[in-house]
Amino acid sequence: MKRLTLGWRKSLGLKLALALGLAVSLIDPVRACTIFVLTDASRALFFNNEDWSNPASRLWFVPAGEGFMGCAYVGFDNGWAQGGVNTAGLAFDWVTGFPADWPANPGLKPVRGNPSQRMLETCSTVNEAIAFYWKYWEPDFARSRILVADRTGASAIISAQAGRLQVERSTGCRGFGYGQAALDRLLARPPEPTVANGLGILRETLQTGEFATKYSSVYDLKTGDLFIAPVPTRADAVKLNLAAELARGPHYYEMPRLQEQLAEALRPLPPNMQRFYLDNLKPLPDAEPLVTAHLRALGVDILGGTMRESDYTPELWQKLGPAQKQVQEEMKALGHFQSLTLVGRTTEGPLRSYLYLQDFSDARVLQRYVLDPDNKVAQIGTDYFEAKVK
Repeated sequence: MKRLTLGWRKSLGLKLALALGLAVSLIDPVRACTIFVLTDASRALFFNNEDWSNPASRLWFVPAGEGFMGCAYVGFDNGWAQGGVNTAGLAFDWVTGFPADWPANPGLKPVRGNPSQRMLETCSTVNEAIAFYWKYWEPDFARSRILVADRTGASAIISAQAGRLQVERSTGCRGFGYGQAALDRLLARPPEPTVANGLGILRETLQTGEFATKYSSVYDLKTGDLFIAPVPTRADAVKLNLAAELARGPHYYEMPRLQEQLAEALRPLPPNMQRFYLDNLKPLPDAEPLVTAHLRALGVDILGGTMRESDYTPELWQKLGPAQKQVQEEMKALGHFQSLTLVGRTTEGPLRSYLYLQDFSDARVLQRYVLDPDNKVAQIGTDYFEAKVK
């Protein structure tokens, strides 16, 4: 893993998650991932080996919308893109293992969600990508470096040093990461920029062990063709086309099953792969205001440290009771409570499930409550979270 990810805190194995924070992966013993560009006067190819412990790799497509371009992203089941390419022929990926002095900078604006996804959906060239990072805050420069390249063959490695961004530009073949020694040797006399040659280099720079390479990706920045090797040790790769996939609408593939899933029905994007998922939720008429008032009161009790056993089923209280202080602190971390809006309701046998969008001063939380016939809370779960940008 080479990127900051957003993930729910879990208490006692539950998605109690009345708060969510930046879960920073600190396991970073070596430089994970290998990235390089092969280019000449007529071709521009971007290559990446993704090294990490999570086998649940994903490839997903987000079509263009008002103010943003269509993109393909690669990463894992947490939906936090590790790399990607857009319809303008701009691509990016990261390499971790470069700790740097990069304190929070009030002069840089925060963005919603993954900064690199916001960059890719709004920038067409390397110059525009550089300008983006000069304007917007990207926390990952504290431990990682990014390579961006465009369809002209231009590329830039962007990193941090002594609190300032450093930009190394190039118009030739170049790369860095875990396979640095092999890249130095293989790119000393750059090979012809072909997919086959690049895949050969990717196989020579595979990582093994706990953080073994989970997939290899190749982007032809001029044609929009993608070549994905979900089994990096094999010589073949699955070919897709960015424009063709985007025309099919938003969807994703599980990389380990990519070949077979190409022939199956499209898989709709889960919430964590959608762009600003919470913005698309519509309020429902609240036909049970007493239930909403009851659940709002439970939140007040949590914040005040006055949770009551009688409000919960015995099974849930057995887990919640000992964790009251932790749950209280996690909810306080969201800021001041502002509103509770019903956006979903279902019934399964004797249980009723309510989905509420909870607005706090520092976050928006999509919270699920399951009630039994006696209106006791049987389950609590956080379906989605988004920190507010200020």
